[in-house]
Amino acid sequence: MNFARSNVALGEPLDDLETRAALSDHLDLRLWLRMMAVHKLITNEARRRLRTAFNMSLSRFDLMAQLDSIKTGLRMGEISNRLMVTTGNITGLTDELEADGLVERAADPHSRRASLVRLTPKGRKLFRAAAKANAGWIAEFFSVFSEKDKKMMFEIFGTQKAFLVSRMQTPGKPSAK
Repeated sequence: MNFARSNVALGEPLDDLETRAALSDHLDLRLWLRMMAVHKLITNEARRRLRTAFNMSLSRFDLMAQLDSIKTGLRMGEISNRLMVTTGNITGLTDELEADGLVERAADPHSRRASLVRLTPKGRKLFRAAAKANAGWIAEFFSVFSEKDKKMMFEIFGTQKAFLVSRMQTPGKPSAK
């Protein structure tokens, strides 16, 4: 059975963007679709495992991850910028996390109009357990690769990222091959 074209665990074909690509499509397109498919598979499985093991959504996990390293807390706008979502989304998530005793709001000493959001001890304990489990899951997802392959992929994607960042910062039309 071809791992790239099937759902091995269920014995069913995958229905993702990559499987819709034809072999006659150019390699750049097929590579991009494969990267998107892998990202979606990893994200969906991590999401499922977080929900099952910790009753936590990926959105909650991401918000708590932002707060974990900042003991004093972050403003809602800063969390919104870091996660690239609206402040309305952050407000709703924060309200839920606060109701569950996982975060608290505190006055911002630098602005009377703003408040800071920070993890409670209960929230920090839950997040750290979830983060430890998530790190193990990510290691499992990449265990098919040798250390050498992972280092090579890391370098390759680093080159791609640097190229994309440089293109985003340089005005003008992208060049066509």
